[in-house]
Amino acid sequence: MGLLLVQRSTLSFPFEVFAAVMYEATSQANETPGLEDYLKAIQARKWLVIAFTIAGLILATLLATSRTETYDADAVVVLRPTPYGSNTASKIQPNLETERQELRSIKIADAVRSELGLSVDSRDLLKELRVQFEPQGQALEVTFTDTDADRAADVVNSFVKNYEEDRIANATGYYEGNLSDLTEQIDALEAEREVIDAEFARVTREIQDTFNSTDRGDERASYQAQQQSLNQQRTALLNELRPLKTQRGVLVRDRNSLAPPAEVLRTAAVPDSANGLGNGMIQLAGLIAGLLMGIAAAFVLDRLDNTAREESDVELAMGSSVLGTVPPFGFSNRTGASALVMLSSSKSTSVQRARESFRRLRTSLQYLATTDNIHSLLITSAQPAEGKSVASTNLAIALAQGGSPTVLVSADMRRPSIEKLFGISNSEGLSTALQAREVTPPPIVSVGVDNLAVIPAGPTPANPGELLGSARFRDLIRRLEATYEYVVVDTPPVLSAADSIAASASVGGCIVLVDSRRTDTTTLLQVRSDLDRAGAKVLGAILNRDRSRNAGFFSRRDRYAYERASKNLVS
Repeated sequence: MGLLLVQRSTLSFPFEVFAAVMYEATSQANETPGLEDYLKAIQARKWLVIAFTIAGLILATLLATSRTETYDADAVVVLRPTPYGSNTASKIQPNLETERQELRSIKIADAVRSELGLSVDSRDLLKELRVQFEPQGQALEVTFTDTDADRAADVVNSFVKNYEEDRIANATGYYEGNLSDLTEQIDALEAEREVIDAEFARVTREIQDTFNSTDRGDERASYQAQQQSLNQQRTALLNELRPLKTQRGVLVRDRNSLAPPAEVLRTAAVPDSANGLGNGMIQLAGLIAGLLMGIAAAFVLDRLDNTAREESDVELAMGSSVLGTVPPFGFSNRTGASALVMLSSSKSTSVQRARESFRRLRTSLQYLATTDNIHSLLITSAQPAEGKSVASTNLAIALAQGGSPTVLVSADMRRPSIEKLFGISNSEGLSTALQAREVTPPPIVSVGVDNLAVIPAGPTPANPGELLGSARFRDLIRRLEATYEYVVVDTPPVLSAADSIAASASVGGCIVLVDSRRTDTTTLLQVRSDLDRAGAKVLGAILNRDRSRNAGFFSRRDRYAYERASKNLVS
């Protein structure tokens, strides 16, 4: 049963130093956590994990319901080379950064506002417009964000349409402007040529009129010189007109064969889902995040917790074995008479386990009584509210049910609890007997359980510690040992009052009840040190509210045949 049993007489140095060193060494040896450690931490603090999970879900729900959903609508416009912006008539590739700025210009935004009848300012409109492009590509991807899906699609489509029209107008304007200039130059030269042609025709007629007149030879020669000069001017004009007409023809051809300088490759459809995660996904993410945070918090608290949660923790800190473990009771068996699980007729699993644990503890004590001739037991704890009185009472009932005459002494005269469990009077009891002028036996009350008697605590005295350390109390225990096979003494916690230390000298041995949820190892070291200094014989410990059997998530103990069968039995 006991893995480590240390007697004070065998120690060559203080017990607390030895226990502290041993406990620290064992703790360091188990620093690396495994999967089982994580599962135990989660199981032990499942309500913390659940609280974190619910909090994560609530926060995610609040975020999902309070946010303003936005929608992205996007369109693509492809660009082609045009002569617009060129110093020559050759077509040039568009500068995408320049075109991006052009698409996001106030001029285009104003056109969009006018077309859609929007009341928003153009600058505010442009704040929600994004234009991107690939450096090696020839297209602009335009995205507009709005709280209304239909409006987002309408605005982005209007932007690309107005930009397309503007770029086409620029390219068309380039051709029309150049063609207009060329046409003006050609028309001016044609008009000048017509004047020269008319003058040339007149001179030609004059030459013909003077051709048969001998006296007009000088005049004819003058006309012929004018004709030659006009012919030279006409030739020069024709030479100037020819390249202009050729250039105009090229411009007309290029204008007529020009591919659209901007074309909407993809118009925006009405977006059917809002940006980011949907409300359901946000809630799922919050749920998972809360769960992970809860697991992390549970594990951190578990690693920082120095509570004596397992038998090995208790044995190392107390230097004695764990005589038995008591699982937690069900909610309906934690207070009042219902806490007397040994008398309960309930067939619930928790009550069945509790009863079996007290029966196993009874077996351990019967072994100690046989081997060490110990028949009086003092049961104490480190601090209040650790279940000492309930455990003492159920243990006494278990001994009585085993056929051993047993008396339960309520020696916690400061805060008596056994009387409330049995519903008996506390007007007289141990305190009145110990304070009487003459030796007076305390009242022994029958509680309806075969082989069990109870001595109430009595009214709270002014000096309970002195009464429990008196020779009269020691004599009382000796008389009870002569009458009963077992004497179970319930005393106050060691660290709350000196009563237990005083009473320990009068009994055969002490048993320390350890609450696996509250009692830390440092406290146990102090308890053992105090008992050792008083010369008390520590028989062992009881681990109360033990959950070690519930540590795993995949335990099948509920299906264990004997435990299922025991539900049909009530001892």
